[in-house]
Amino acid sequence: MTEKKNRSKFVTGILAIFAFWPLLLSHHPECDKFDNHTINMGKLRFCIGCFIGYPTAFVGIALIDFWNISNIIPTDYFFIISIILISTFFMSPLHLTRVKLVKIIQKFLIGLGSSFLFWWIWSLPNPPMTNYFIFSYTFSIILGVLNFYHVYGFLGTCYKCDTPFSWGICNGFDTIRSNLTKFKMDDFMHHFDDFSKQLEERKKRKKKSY
Repeated sequence: MTEKKNRSKFVTGILAIFAFWPLLLSHHPECDKFDNHTINMGKLRFCIGCFIGYPTAFVGIALIDFWNISNIIPTDYFFIISIILISTFFMSPLHLTRVKLVKIIQKFLIGLGSSFLFWWIWSLPNPPMTNYFIFSYTFSIILGVLNFYHVYGFLGTCYKCDTPFSWGICNGFDTIRSNLTKFKMDDFMHHFDDFSKQLEERKKRKKKSY
């Protein structure tokens, strides 16, 4: 306890990063129900959406400029291309991405579509500051929708579990709980236990009502 009190906020923050490092990379618990959302590289698990989509977008932005794609495809068509590619997002709520390879391709296409959308916005005949605001507003909406759907899916999967949000005993958080113990940090995961029990009782009542 004395050691915890003597730690600075900086040290505590660094230890928290190390403790939650697996989740920071994968963005999903180490649970079989989330296997379709992650890819393994050695001992590390990465979130497919973030580690496929974002790099594709940034590399795509660079390559579209480097290869002068606008000399081959007029920038007026960039918007149409971006809409077609980004609209593959709707494959997820339609449950068409249950195969991991399909999901990887989908995230690649969304990232590539974002690259075309970026250059379409910056090619608009407006002052640079106006295009910057259009870019910021547009991508804030896109990222907001993607992140909302991610959180919704994450929580929805946990809710459907037999022990919903019981992260204090869930094997998907074993590594994190082990890290918290190793670094002598508070294992706040158990704070969800009461909430989990309430949800279990609520689900049982719903089943009885049917």
